[in-house]
Amino acid sequence: MKLAYKDIGKGKTVVFIHSYLWDKDMWLPQLNLLKDSFRCIAIDLPGHGDSEKNSNIIDLKNLAEIIKNTLDNLNVDSYTYVGLSVGGMLAPYLYQLDKDRIEKIIIMDSFSGAEPEQTKNLYFSMLDTIEKSRKIPDQLVEKIAPIFFSPMIDKNGELFLNFKEKLQNIPEDKIDTIVNLGRVIFGRENSLQLLNSIEVPTCFITGEYDLPRPFYEAEMMKKEVKNSKIYRVKKAGHISNLENPRKVNSIFKNILK
Repeated sequence: MKLAYKDIGKGKTVVFIHSYLWDKDMWLPQLNLLKDSFRCIAIDLPGHGDSEKNSNIIDLKNLAEIIKNTLDNLNVDSYTYVGLSVGGMLAPYLYQLDKDRIEKIIIMDSFSGAEPEQTKNLYFSMLDTIEKSRKIPDQLVEKIAPIFFSPMIDKNGELFLNFKEKLQNIPEDKIDTIVNLGRVIFGRENSLQLLNSIEVPTCFITGEYDLPRPFYEAEMMKKEVKNSKIYRVKKAGHISNLENPRKVNSIFKNILK
């Protein structure tokens, strides 16, 4: 299948994969920072942004294969991989498939372990409702949107309101792909052991108020990767790169220097 992408800048390549229910544009603060020194490729996941629909994705490894094929078609020789949330969950699978090209890995606001049973059941219940409604109902939007941000987010601010509007306006023909991908993400297997095989410089970044992916999960992952580094982003939740872009950009400068 074809995935949409933004390909800007010149130099060594940095590949960005966004969070579930977002798209490639969530990386704009980082793309604007890096485009003068790096080739930046931000990819839309299936059913997100401008990518094609595909409700037949089996698991995260299957999704990693689709991303690898996209990079093959873009003639990428080597790259730094940056993944947030599901993007981070894909990292160990993509590394297994593409270790000869990956130079560095940045995993943000993510977790390679299985989803805790309680939250898995909650998310699956939400997905069932979305599937039946053929949209994200307003009452679910009010529950879902705050999950992505810190408790101090301005709920009348542009960032929060724009995300709510995005959730409310997901096209009906993308619902099956959105639901299927959600079940793949939240029903994922425990892949913490796969992190042991990573032999390139790896960094973990997590917002200090990340509700779905708390900081201790990043600490668990760090223990699995030799000589890895970990960063906590103050005043940020799950989408730390947008809630505190200045801090995240500072971390990126340090990692990619």
